[in-house]
Amino acid sequence: MSALSERLANLTPPHRQALEWFWHQQGDLIGWPEPLDGLFLVNRPKGIHKPKGWVYALSVRQALNGPYADRPPKGSLDGAWTYDYFQEGQEPAARDTYPTNRALMACLADDVPIAVLIQEKPKPGVQYRVWGLAKVASWVDGHFKLQGYSQAGELGFQAPANDPGIAYGLPSSTSAAVAEPYTPLNTDDARKRVEAQIVARQGGAKFRSAALEAFSSRCAISGCTVKAVLEAAHIVPYLGMHTNAGDNALLLRADLHTLFDRQLLWVEPDTLVVRVGDELAASEYAKYAGRSLDLPNRIDPKTLGLRLRERVKALKTTDG
Repeated sequence: MSALSERLANLTPPHRQALEWFWHQQGDLIGWPEPLDGLFLVNRPKGIHKPKGWVYALSVRQALNGPYADRPPKGSLDGAWTYDYFQEGQEPAARDTYPTNRALMACLADDVPIAVLIQEKPKPGVQYRVWGLAKVASWVDGHFKLQGYSQAGELGFQAPANDPGIAYGLPSSTSAAVAEPYTPLNTDDARKRVEAQIVARQGGAKFRSAALEAFSSRCAISGCTVKAVLEAAHIVPYLGMHTNAGDNALLLRADLHTLFDRQLLWVEPDTLVVRVGDELAASEYAKYAGRSLDLPNRIDPKTLGLRLRERVKALKTTDG
């Protein structure tokens, strides 16, 4: 079984069938694809297609003369290839305000492949080249770094993708940009990088410190008091420094923060009761459904409810 087949085997049948369709079309020049058993394969208004109700993105599409800084693919369709695809929205700091970007981040977190189409012919008679399926390898300064699967279902040579200036994922014979061997980070550099990533994930030092104090270092949903895994979740999605206000924080355990961001778990604004999506109904997180938030006296429930209502409005505005 190929690496790609293993990845596809873990998906739902509709998701797997859609990705297999793209895999079989790899290298073909096609018009606008028809729905597959009622499932749209691409999105006309947006380059990133997240089917309604899905956690993951299904496909990304690059248009001729598009508004984003997408970079041409490097490599070959029948071997190793990479592609830098720019997120929705021009501001990298606002990445997670867009459901489409969050869907690609979910693909990154869970190693779920996506399909890639690149427009080659303009109107009339628009046509796209199907580059096939790719792994979302990383996100750097607004660009999702994609590594393509070959027609045999394998990834090409994988070099680390933490430097936005290198053409990663290709053999050195493919591109002069990677002719010089990669020098691994030393232990101290690696430790600093991991620490920086943890701080960024936890919401920034000041924002997190304020949340820890406001919530008495206790997860509002689980009651967990292990500080190392507590994170400051933005109630109204991050839209700039002004959304780092202290009353816009909800202190959550790291895994619950992820589910909150992905809208698989939410809090009702009027009752402050936790709800979980159908995807979690048979999981260990089902025990939180119907639970009221555990709030210290210093948290004003009315202010928290107002922020939660603002969150609902913001998500409805940006959801595709």
